[in-house]
Amino acid sequence: MRKFRIVLFFSFFCHVVFSQIKTTDELYKTSKKLDSLLFDIGFNQCDLSHYDSIVSDDLEFYHDKGGITLGKDAFIASIKNNICGGPNKVRRELVPNTMKVFPMYSNNVLYSFIQEGEHDFYEFYNEKWNKGSRAKFTVLWLLENKQWKMKRVLSYDHH
Repeated sequence: MRKFRIVLFFSFFCHVVFSQIKTTDELYKTSKKLDSLLFDIGFNQCDLSHYDSIVSDDLEFYHDKGGITLGKDAFIASIKNNICGGPNKVRRELVPNTMKVFPMYSNNVLYSFIQEGEHDFYEFYNEKWNKGSRAKFTVLWLLENKQWKMKRVLSYDHH
């Protein structure tokens, strides 16, 4: 019985320590804003002007269909040339209620957070938007010089 109580205690403790934050938390709202800058404005509207301030110079982006993109310049060029410069327009939408945010601390100081969720992609052809794939994503955001920067990205399970 004692072992059961110890296991129960640590199970609860681990859940509290590693659980996602509430959607009303300021960090969650910050994550939503950054997501919007990346996708709603950057990806969907092709306004990449703010990417320089929210993408880390040494970004690593791992995509299960497109491979690895290393560095901010390569990432911006990829969006500019493939998404914004290609013949077919693509739109991304965050799947409602799938985004989760997990803060990371060092000595009780917030230094990073993990954002994960799912998103849908649509392609414009035959004069209408057509649903493409759904995928999962995980983003590591790091506080660099008091600014949030997208540092590491996993984009996977496209189907």
